[in-house]
This record gives sequence, structure tokens and C-alpha cells, in this order.
Amino acid sequence: MIRSNFASTRLLVLPYAALLVLYFVVIGGGSAWLWHQVRAAESQLLIDDMMAELEPLAQRLRSGDALSAMRDNEAWLVAEVDKLFANLSALRNMSLRGRQSGYQMLRNGLGAVSSHSVSPLPPDARRASDYRDATIRLHDEDGALFLIRFDLAEPTSSPIQLDFAFDRARLLARVDESMRTIKQSILFFGAAGAFSILVALGITAIAMRTTRRLESHFQGIYQRASLTETAAQLVHDLRNPLAALRANVQALLVSPGETPQIVRELDQGIVNLNDKLSAFLDLTRQRDEAIVPVDVAELVGDAVRLAEPALSKQGLSVETDISPDLPRPVWQKSALRDALLNLILNATQSGQTQGSIRIAARAKQGDLEIAVEDRGRGISKEQMPRLFDAFYTTRKNGNGLGLAIVQRIVAHHQGRVHAENRPDGGARIVLTLPLQRKETPHWWNRLNRRSPA
Repeated sequence: MIRSNFASTRLLVLPYAALLVLYFVVIGGGSAWLWHQVRAAESQLLIDDMMAELEPLAQRLRSGDALSAMRDNEAWLVAEVDKLFANLSALRNMSLRGRQSGYQMLRNGLGAVSSHSVSPLPPDARRASDYRDATIRLHDEDGALFLIRFDLAEPTSSPIQLDFAFDRARLLARVDESMRTIKQSILFFGAAGAFSILVALGITAIAMRTTRRLESHFQGIYQRASLTETAAQLVHDLRNPLAALRANVQALLVSPGETPQIVRELDQGIVNLNDKLSAFLDLTRQRDEAIVPVDVAELVGDAVRLAEPALSKQGLSVETDISPDLPRPVWQKSALRDALLNLILNATQSGQTQGSIRIAARAKQGDLEIAVEDRGRGISKEQMPRLFDAFYTTRKNGNGLGLAIVQRIVAHHQGRVHAENRPDGGARIVLTLPLQRKETPHWWNRLNRRSPA
């Protein structure tokens, strides 16, 4: 089974979690803004309705002797105030004050309008224009009464102020009543949006599960097709050595005097066939060994020791350049050792006859790069595109599987491999391996185990 190289949480959980957070930030912020805007509009409408009732009386008092009218309980004033109490249910009292005297009108327990004296204006009394907007004061102030003030005298004259006191709680209740539909709409559409995202999350999870099953199915088909193609290549590649073996067997009958030489050739041919079949099995087998923390310097040293006979035969040595304090990545140690061994053996057959093969390792942007360099003939333009293809080789005794095995091992570790020519001659093959594997979460692995292969 070919595993996906990404953690499913990054594809499913994290994007939807980010979407939910963004949703609540945007919807929450937008709803709060909308709430305040609509509440301000409703409050302004309420204040405007109240002002429409109060303005005519303020204008009439401004044009006459307002304090005398209030003191004498003039009939027209009592009638006007009584009408205001009837039209404005939240109105509690009306007061008129100057520097020398002050009077207040209100309804008594029998429903009749009466007046009585109150304290005059203090010396530091503010004019109505010094107060904030009434719509803002309605919500920002916390007193039991809400005042609407009119200045009846000119700024250059002795001040006379007309105040209407309203029950703040009743005014706010009227605004809240008007806002009830808006509040319900915000809550409904907010909940509906969150529910829709959760439904989309569920649908996506089901779709991903189905996609995973389809992926497993098609990967199985791909694996079988790939194995069939590889087996066909192996059969084609075995025909020539088998034909040589048959020719040597027939030569035993024709030339019995050359039996020792023919037997040696038969033995070498059988060894070559065994090597090719062993490499083929190594290419196709699934490596299930444990992953463990790996010391990169130790890994390179193990591969070099295994390659020592081939290095000595060619008169070559190995020069290592491994960065100090490298992390210990979690890998399949023996698999990567085999990959490095293949690269070193390839380097010994590169045409280099003296000097050393260089192996360098360094950490780079979350990956670990291991490069194997030789000073041989390099890689031709014709070879480069097919370098990692199974059974592709330009050597007489090569089986063409070494680099294909390297690529498979590196891909199994979620890494990549590439080859290039060195500027001063020879080739460089670089393994780039992630320092941290991107594992799928446990719940996804359990889901995958229930999926058909």
C-alpha cells in the first residue's frame, strides 16, 4: 500500500477549525456591529418621536413668561402637560428652573397634574448644548431617569432650563422590544451558519473516507500493474543470460576439452542470475522494519565498512564531511544503510581509479541531505532521464536495479533523490530526507485498515 505523504488532520481538521474560528470572528464581529447600528437607529427613532411631542411645548414656553405660567398652573400649560403624560407613557415629570426659582409638574396618585417648587439652577449649571447626544446618553448613563433638556433663554440672558424626565428602564425596554426580531435573526442565522459548516465537515469526512477507499483500490491496481511491468522487464532481461547458459551447456557436448572454462562461465552466469533475482526481490519486497533514531555519522560509517572490499579492489578511499550536532532523525536504519551502500558501490564503478569518494551530510530547512560524490566519467545526457529506471544499466555486468532500489527506499521515507554532474568532473547523487516524518493520525490509520486494499 502506498501511503499518502500528508497528515490528514492538515487536510481536514485544521482548515475547518480555522474556518470555524474565522466564521465566529467575522459573524460575531459583524453581528455586534449590526446590533449596535440597529440599536442606535431604533434609539434615534424613539428620541425623535419624543422630541416631536416636546418641541411644541418648549417653543410656546420660550415665547412667553415660562416661570410665571408654571408657578400659576395656567390652564393651557396644565392641559398641554396632561396630554404629554398621556402620549408619553415613560414621562415622569417636567421641571422649569431659573436662577431665582424652580417648579416641577407631575401626575399625582389620582392622575391629575400638579406642580410644586424645586431648587433653582446652580451657578455652574450647563446648557443643553453641553450634553452629549441623547441617543448615546440613553445607553451610556446608568441613572433611573433620562433627561431631555431645552434652553428657553438666549445665551446672553439669565438661563432658564426646561427638563423632561423619563423612566430610563421603560425607554430601554421599548428599544429592546424593537430589537427582538434582529436579535432572533442574528442568533438563527449564526447558528445556521455554524451548523452548515459542521455539516460540511461531516460531508467532507465521508468524502475523504470514500476517496481513501478509492485511492486504496487504484493504488492496488497500480501496484499490480507496476509489478507486472517490472516482472516483464525481468523476464526480458533474463533471456540473454539464459541463452548464454544454454549455449554453454551445448558447448559441453561439442567441445568436451574446454569443460573447465565452460563450467566457470556457467557458474559466473548462475551467480549473475542469482544477483539479479535477489536485487529484484529487494526492489519489490515491503520493508516493515522498525523506525528508530539514527546517528547519521554511524549510518555512513556502517555503509562504508560494508563497501570496503569494493573500495579496496578499486584502490579508492572514502572522505566524509558530516556536519557536527546533526539531529537524530527517525528512520529505517538498515534500509537507508543499504541505499547508501548502493550509492558507494555505484561510485566505485564510475571509472574513478584513484583518490577518494566524498560523502557529505548536512541539515537544510527541515531536511537532511546526504550527498555521495565521485570523480569518474559522470552521467551522460542519454543516461540522466532513465538513471533510476529498473533494469536500466550501461555496465556489462550490471543489473540496473541499484538506483531503483535507492529511489524506492528514499520515497518510502517521504524523501527524494536526484543526480547531477559535478562541475569539475564526476557525479553527485543527493538524498533529501525529512527530519520529521509526516505521519497520519491514529484515527485515520484505523479508518484505512477498514478500507479495502
